Amino acid sequence: MKPSPFPNSDVLDPPADEAGATWLNVCGRSIFGVWRSPRKAGRTALVFLHDGLGSVGTMRGFPMQIARELDLPAFVFDRPGYGRSGPEPEFPDDFMGDAADFLENLLASAKINDCCLVGHSDGGTIALLHGARFRGRVRAIVTIAAHVRRDELTYGQVLRHSKMYSEGDIPDWMTRFHGDNAPHLLKCWTDVWQKKFYDNWDISKEISSIAVPLMSLQGTEDAYGLPSQLESITNAVPSARTEMIAGLGHFPHLEDPPEIIARLRDFLSPYCRL
Repeated sequence: MKPSPFPNSDVLDPPADEAGATWLNVCGRSIFGVWRSPRKAGRTALVFLHDGLGSVGTMRGFPMQIARELDLPAFVFDRPGYGRSGPEPEFPDDFMGDAADFLENLLASAKINDCCLVGHSDGGTIALLHGARFRGRVRAIVTIAAHVRRDELTYGQVLRHSKMYSEGDIPDWMTRFHGDNAPHLLKCWTDVWQKKFYDNWDISKEISSIAVPLMSLQGTEDAYGLPSQLESITNAVPSARTEMIAGLGHFPHLEDPPEIIARLRDFLSPYCRL
């Protein structure tokens, strides 16, 4: 049995009929989402993008906490194939690019025309790609532990998870958040990441076209990404505010919520309609 990487992992994923829960039909895909803080007329919405094996539930109380701090709406959703959204038969090779394009359709379906993106890990990469490809809806972007290029540390973690799948060692926390789809999700995720790393994947050139304000954070103890990931973002987007945070790992927003919330509040406040 593998321990959960998430603090307070004994807290179960909230019920699907909780306040603010919604289902969207986006390009024929059934998507589950939750307004952690309700819509407010004229206010910029915060849209949260979970990590590569995450879900609405793995974000815990973080979206609600930062939404309360800024008094803004907050929306978090399960990407296709994750959590309570509809299953996917497989992930496309460019799965994060596909997710970045899909996000534009999801925002339109959810009637979110004014927002800031907050993405963790794979979700941070998706936020970067979306910011490079689309204009108009997004005012600012925050990434936490995003990946932008081949990284041997990340690759080692992908191989470790691939071995878990092949040995039938599916973590309890994945079953908690993804139900019976957990083994299939683990296989899809590890398979597609191995393809990306084999091809010397690097999106630095593409994200250099990001025009909105960007803040990228990473913990010094991140076991899923080298510090050079943050350096690559700095080189690609010189206007970005990039910060390495001492003593935190791959989940800074769960390891030290007050610290991360304070940083997001100070960065996002000037760009949001409060």
